[in-house]
Amino acid sequence: MRFFILILIFISSLFAKGILIDEKYFIDKNNSLDIKEILKNKETFSPISKDNLGVTKNVVWVKLTFFNNSEKMIKRRIYNKRSGIDLIDVYIFKNNKKVETNKLGDFRDHNIRDNNFRVSYFDLSLLPNEKVQVFIKQKTYSPMDIKWDIKSIENFNSYYYEQSMVYFYCFGFFSVTAIISLILFSFLKNKCYLIYSFFTVCSIIYQFTISGFFYQFGIPVYLNTIFGFCSSEISMALLGLFPLYFFKIKKDEYKVTKFIIKVLVFLLLFIGFLQLFYPLYNDILLLSRFNGLFSFLLMLILLIFSIRLLVIKKEGSLFYFFSNGIFFTFVVIYILVFFGFLRLESFFYYSFAIGTIGQDLFLAFALIHSAYILTKEHEKNVELLNEYSKLSVIGQTMVNISHQWKTPINSLFNSINHIEIAYEFKDANLNMIIKDNLKNIKQNINYLKETGLSQLNFYKEEKNIEEIKIKDEINGIIGLIDSEFNKKSININLECDEKIKIKIEKNYFLNILMILFENSLKAFEQRKIREPLVKISVESIKNNVIVLFEDNAGGVSDFIIKRIFEKDFSDSLSTGIGLYIAREIITQKLKGSITAENKNEGLCFKMQFSM
Repeated sequence: MRFFILILIFISSLFAKGILIDEKYFIDKNNSLDIKEILKNKETFSPISKDNLGVTKNVVWVKLTFFNNSEKMIKRRIYNKRSGIDLIDVYIFKNNKKVETNKLGDFRDHNIRDNNFRVSYFDLSLLPNEKVQVFIKQKTYSPMDIKWDIKSIENFNSYYYEQSMVYFYCFGFFSVTAIISLILFSFLKNKCYLIYSFFTVCSIIYQFTISGFFYQFGIPVYLNTIFGFCSSEISMALLGLFPLYFFKIKKDEYKVTKFIIKVLVFLLLFIGFLQLFYPLYNDILLLSRFNGLFSFLLMLILLIFSIRLLVIKKEGSLFYFFSNGIFFTFVVIYILVFFGFLRLESFFYYSFAIGTIGQDLFLAFALIHSAYILTKEHEKNVELLNEYSKLSVIGQTMVNISHQWKTPINSLFNSINHIEIAYEFKDANLNMIIKDNLKNIKQNINYLKETGLSQLNFYKEEKNIEEIKIKDEINGIIGLIDSEFNKKSININLECDEKIKIKIEKNYFLNILMILFENSLKAFEQRKIREPLVKISVESIKNNVIVLFEDNAGGVSDFIIKRIFEKDFSDSLSTGIGLYIAREIITQKLKGSITAENKNEGLCFKMQFSM
């Protein structure tokens, strides 16, 4: 049955009208033959049985014989789908005479190459019953594809227009994810977002280089070559570093895995570094064979690593596992193509884009999930820090209360003692003494009640936004600390218009003021300031309220001023976590801002809130 099918195919080909093509190739292992010597050795060419020869340092000659067996002239475009073939010389012969030569390949300067399209092509016109021989000399340092396809010019343009649309959609997707990652890094200061962003950029560069776009856009040959070889090494190295920062691996965890990853990352970067100097010795680019091997080993290690992380249910490990699984599949295809086991079909180019998009997408999901978890944890931490801030100032508040209550309690004791003595000694003015002292007792009890309620109102869990008069609330805080500050001869100067009002969560606002007062108090005590002064000025500008809190405690150094709001940062003159808490409350809860600067003879905090 098969024999008859082959006979039918042979007979149909005899009667087919169009272009018949014969394809053969020859490997010049000495890289020494020119077109004249090749013409003398036509019989050494063999039929093409394998399109992809992998990475080879040898020159390959391809002989294409075209025969137009129709009755009309046919014009076709002959092209190689492999964009990155470095040097291509095309010799066209008609009637055993060379009629045309084309210099192609992306190793050639743009002003030397016959066309600067992203793939190498040449046009061929055949008269009716005309036979043409084409000899193509190919030299490249990446996978060698010796398959030359033929299309009409219209179909060729349509095919590559559609392919270009796919690539530019990928470019848009990659660009957006890279920008978003950089924005997240600027806010969260987590290096995994920066690594992800650079990985995405390197992926864009590599994809657009191997697809020939950068060469077509006129980028210099050296940069085009470096992008095509080095960007893949850098992107793979970044991919290897990503989990070490994303999962926050501790020093004593996964020591062997981390060591292997770091070694492979170093080797990839080392190969990329050496290839920067390829103009000195072009064969350095052949090290890309090791790049393929190291990339495969790295992805295999990362896949195993992702499975281990998934088993222990590490946060974000599911997305990371899918990311590695998708990209590992692509790497396997890439390696098989790289070493010549698979053909360089269009799927190879699309598979890189698909594989990278898939990996990029799941890594993005992992980062978004991580950002979501961090946001939730941050909200909880802000609440905890707010409670901690209250505890941090409650000691100072109790000191203030003790000073406020000392005099009235002594007065109460004296009044009761006075009544007892008068009663014991049958004083003739007992009724008058009782009456006078009861009045004094009531006054002191009312004072104790008012001061106690004011402290209770400050610490109660009330988060409703309400309209307050800034001056009244600041005076209320000053009343709480007045005894302690008077004891230490600290003057407080408030400049605020009574008409200034603001809608705000009052207790958070008062909490911040207490933190700043405590900060200044400690600075005064430690520096022994002779005439300590706290100056508070409030003004309304457009729809904002500006509060300046300034002391004359000498300020801080430039190094400290840059880090004064950082968590766990403190010096001998600061409250440590207090200012970090103040900034978190202002930015997260009150949607305002706070800055610090050295001004006049001390430190000035500027707070801004929307009215």
